[in-house]
Amino acid sequence: MTENLINFQLILTTISDGIVVVDQRGVVLYANESAERLFERGELVGKDLAVPIHSGETRQDINLIRPSGIGWAELRSAPITWDKQPAFVICVRDITERKTSDLGLHLADTVFDSTREGLMVTDSAQRIVRINPAFSEITGYSAADVLDQTPALLRSGRHDSAFYAAMWDSINVSGHWQGEVWNRRKNSEIYPQLISIDVIRDHTGRVCNYVAVLTDLSKLRSSQLELDFLAHHDPLTRLPNRLLLLSRLQHGIELAQRDGTHLALLMLDLDRFKDINDSFGHLVGDELLQLVATRLVKQVRTIDTVGRFGGDEFSVLMEDVAGAEQAARVANDIIRVLSEPYGLSSGVEVRIGASVGISIYPDNGLTPELMLQQADSALYQAKIEGRGRFAYFSESLTQAARARIDIEVRLRRAITQGELRVYYQPQVDIPSGRIVGAEALVRWQCPIEGLVPPARFITIAEATGLIGEIDDWVLRETCQQGQRWRAAGLPALTLAVNLSAYQFLQGDISQTVAQVLRDTGYPAAFLELELTESALMQREAQAIQMLDRLKALGVRLAIDDFGTGYSSLAYLKLFPLDVLKIDKRFIDDIPAHRDDMEIVTAIIAMAHSLRLKVLAEGVENKEQLAYLQTQGCDQFQGYLTSRPVPAAEFEKLFLSGR
Repeated sequence: MTENLINFQLILTTISDGIVVVDQRGVVLYANESAERLFERGELVGKDLAVPIHSGETRQDINLIRPSGIGWAELRSAPITWDKQPAFVICVRDITERKTSDLGLHLADTVFDSTREGLMVTDSAQRIVRINPAFSEITGYSAADVLDQTPALLRSGRHDSAFYAAMWDSINVSGHWQGEVWNRRKNSEIYPQLISIDVIRDHTGRVCNYVAVLTDLSKLRSSQLELDFLAHHDPLTRLPNRLLLLSRLQHGIELAQRDGTHLALLMLDLDRFKDINDSFGHLVGDELLQLVATRLVKQVRTIDTVGRFGGDEFSVLMEDVAGAEQAARVANDIIRVLSEPYGLSSGVEVRIGASVGISIYPDNGLTPELMLQQADSALYQAKIEGRGRFAYFSESLTQAARARIDIEVRLRRAITQGELRVYYQPQVDIPSGRIVGAEALVRWQCPIEGLVPPARFITIAEATGLIGEIDDWVLRETCQQGQRWRAAGLPALTLAVNLSAYQFLQGDISQTVAQVLRDTGYPAAFLELELTESALMQREAQAIQMLDRLKALGVRLAIDDFGTGYSSLAYLKLFPLDVLKIDKRFIDDIPAHRDDMEIVTAIIAMAHSLRLKVLAEGVENKEQLAYLQTQGCDQFQGYLTSRPVPAAEFEKLFLSGR
């Protein structure tokens, strides 16, 4: 061998690129050491590498499926003559690191190999091309066992062909499937797995791979996990115990502090449970506790946490609550639900009660331990007061919440039992001094307290949604009364009815108004609907559409309490209004405060420029009326003429003031 040939052989041995010579069938005739290291298939001579061969200088990148993992190589090939036969020389350069850097494969590869779930990758023909170490640990199969095999190798025989057909239908349609499968390990042990399969597509949308994530459920069901669960849960009811609840309470406090929200901790104690436990035995007592736990979980929201501290003590952690009132409603609901009879498996029916103590963050405690202590103190107070009730840590808050809930309960009864009344306050034309209309105002004639002021129940009605039912009743009652007056021969007058923001924004109020007008026969032209400035400005675009539909019915439209909100004049001019009502707060200090006088003057001028009538609310003395008259105000209402009065009194007032 000449010196040049020796040097050439030395070069081929030492260069990092692989050099391979193959015949026209692709069988290796020669390979240097770098090529054998790169392909990881031992001695290559005589083997078919199954790599694409192109004559010329075209460069191409290929995947290398190797025992150490998937790699990338850059190929260049050229035709040569080898042992007097046509052949190809191929230069193979390992570009795995470059590709890994470019495509983020290095990170994916690390995650792939280090994850505790088994991972399996197949090609589009479902041949396994890669697994991770966790796969081998779970199944017992090494990479050499499964590469180029199909996942059918793992089947246990427990599932029929219909099961796999349904699985592949899901994969083909949605690109994903997840479910529990019984597979067989290499040692023939059958075990349950949770498998998640996803389709991987290339940039053209074609399926190139399937990736399966395998979780060994037999390990998840091991005793260690059960012990971990029992460390944080009550073994009887499976509810969170004190330790877990305190952890969630701490987390909830941190979220509430960050978001500026409230949370509530409710401590529950079952009344008369000890009597049942002593009378019927611990097995019955345990069954009853489980039924209580079930009712509690069903009663609260999914974001709330129900826990058991032991014995007959339960807790409810309510995150993101509106305030103390919402916690009180939940407490009342819990007391009601837990007081219903329980049918036990033995055929015995028992009844118990519940007392609840409430602590509110940040109104009361600022730490989990302090909130727990306060809720416990409140629970003790509820028991002292007679059981079957709730108590706040703050006594004043307790009384206020109980009063509001009492009003809510009685108000619901008042609606159904006809305790509501409509009072009418005259509206006077300023130039003529004649009564030309009236505002209809709801009143509650309670058989116990007498006439309940609106301030005590309107806000509660709004908070509970009862305001919609009340508004509808007032609208219908007012139209019926107006029609009775017309039938009695009274001169025409406009009756104004308030629409709440709830009524205006929930559903289509125009349909309700149209139905009431049809049912009562009251002319639309003499019905005026009043909406507050804030209600109109909540959803300006939607408000315009709703007002247009109401206007199409022929009713008059008024904006109430003007000046107390944040009206956009750009929207105000688009609203199809007839009347602008100046809020009482601007009238009260006339003529004492010049600022209020100037504001009223400006409002009147602006309204007239928009071709709106102006009505001043809350006029109580002649000085206020005189000033309004000088500024060209059209109408007024207030105690100067009359307080709101029942229909019969208004009728006398109207006839006498004509």
